[in-house]
Amino acid sequence: MRVLFTTYAARPHFYPMVPLAWACLLAGHEVRFASTPSLMDTVHESGLPGVSVGQDIDAESWYRRGTFVPKPVAEDEPETNVWMRVTDQLAAKQFSVCEHMVDGLVDCCRAWRPDLIVHDPVTFAGPVAGQVLGIPTVSHLYGLARLLRLDIKDWVGTEHRAGYLDLFTRWGVEPLLDPEVWVDPCPPGLRWPGQNPINRVQMRYVPYNGPGAEPDWLRQPPARPRILVSWGTSQQKKLGTGIIELFGRIAAGVASLGVEVILTVGAMDPAHREHLGALPDNVRTVDWVPLTTLVQSCRAIVHTGGTGMMMTAAAHGVPQLGITKIPEGRFNVERLVAVGAARHLPQDQVTADAVREHVRALLEDGSYRDGAAALRQEIEEQPLPATVVPALEEIAEKARAR
Repeated sequence: MRVLFTTYAARPHFYPMVPLAWACLLAGHEVRFASTPSLMDTVHESGLPGVSVGQDIDAESWYRRGTFVPKPVAEDEPETNVWMRVTDQLAAKQFSVCEHMVDGLVDCCRAWRPDLIVHDPVTFAGPVAGQVLGIPTVSHLYGLARLLRLDIKDWVGTEHRAGYLDLFTRWGVEPLLDPEVWVDPCPPGLRWPGQNPINRVQMRYVPYNGPGAEPDWLRQPPARPRILVSWGTSQQKKLGTGIIELFGRIAAGVASLGVEVILTVGAMDPAHREHLGALPDNVRTVDWVPLTTLVQSCRAIVHTGGTGMMMTAAAHGVPQLGITKIPEGRFNVERLVAVGAARHLPQDQVTADAVREHVRALLEDGSYRDGAAALRQEIEEQPLPATVVPALEEIAEKARAR
């Protein structure tokens, strides 16, 4: 079987797909990972065969306009309208990604003739290519607690956006409204309740955060509780450089508890790191080190609610403090709180006292360690990626028989 994996050029969307792609390779299947040029180095670092298709969009122009910064609601306006406006813009960006990527992806599929396309849920070039060439498609979710279907109006209904349907109309094919199945690495207990049902294949979340060497100091037992403060890879782009100053203050607030603080700065432009301000001596800044390596020796993690950070910390049973601004982060952290594995602090309410209070609770209240341990156990009880491969084989076999 030939399996083409594809995602747009975003590491947080690529990383969760790597374990299943490797499982397919180890099961004896041929695999290619297709994306636009800027992701190719990241694909190569994973050891997977990569194929460059299409063109990268000018994503920076979307970020510079403040497109994804949640705008305050009017006094009589429902708060959900804030999230709808942000996701409307996210959908428009992903439609543009598809338009820049899909011609190259179709050409790649025509040449290589895969039996199956496995695509990220917002990489719409995957389902379009599948419809154009009659190839079955599978959507690979990335662990988020609430399924934000950008192809659907208001992402919780059933009516598809006109922009999504137009992607298929250009090729003269019927729109694909749903994939054959959705591979879901989010454990059942963490899912948002009351969502529209989907044809789901459950898979264990296996943390893959890219390559990197474990530093010598990380192998030494910490002399005092170690707290990780990580701001992720997309916050500066979406919210501006002001977020750097904020996380410098957050790191200093955590450090005032007398703990050891690890602050990740690999995603920051070096020219912008001065915005962190003066940091206490017990704050250590680190560049690119895989998150799964960093988090294992930590008593807690402070982050923005990104799915990769949330799920990696959850897979290692680490209590979490989510400081959130954008919809994905808020929804993720609300579910972590609901299962007793985290605390939540809206970004607009950040003060040094508030940060200290939340982190101190994570350290001193054993219920958070218990909640995080229970979540880790639930993750470990889910089927490994290798067990998902037969389901993919069955989909491809049925398609060949038609």
